[in-house]
Amino acid sequence: ETLYTPLDAARNVFFILEGQVRLLQVSTTGARRLLEILGPGDWCGMAALTGRTNYGEQAEAALPVTAIAIAAERFDQTLLGRPTAALQLIHQLAGKILNTNETSSGLVFDDCRARLTDTLRRLGESPAASRSGMNVVLRITHQQLAQAVGVARETVSLALSDLRRKGVLRTGRNQLTFDPSRLDETEVQESVGAN
Repeated sequence: ETLYTPLDAARNVFFILEGQVRLLQVSTTGARRLLEILGPGDWCGMAALTGRTNYGEQAEAALPVTAIAIAAERFDQTLLGRPTAALQLIHQLAGKILNTNETSSGLVFDDCRARLTDTLRRLGESPAASRSGMNVVLRITHQQLAQAVGVARETVSLALSDLRRKGVLRTGRNQLTFDPSRLDETEVQESVGAN
């Protein structure tokens, strides 16, 4: 189910109570890029607060979702009566700005492998992930991961195969299992080997 599409009129902001929402950038050719995975306590539809006419992104429910839709024109009034929600929103938006800056610089400075490990680490803290001891179990397809990294699916599959051979992660049907500290170790080994 889709909460909104890129061309939908940006009228509402959504607060997610339950479930999982995936934000996607969709090109005019239909190509998709995974931007973010959201869960309970997250907001989406921020384009409605900027005066833009359309959302410019797609929000899809990956699991059954319960969300509150707040009309943009009522949003400021709603937050005035809920200072805790306003602070939560400010903190979330500040985090999104930092993540966007890091992702943007990664596209310029990092190779595919570094972008992949950064993306795995980031998604490992998202609602698409769960913990199993020291490991993170990430429920995502190779195609969705490729969209998030910004490379072809085949490139991600090759990099994942290499990480699997090195014992850094395990793959299963639409899921990856890894220890985040092993990603860090591998990244350090790769950078030492390159120097």
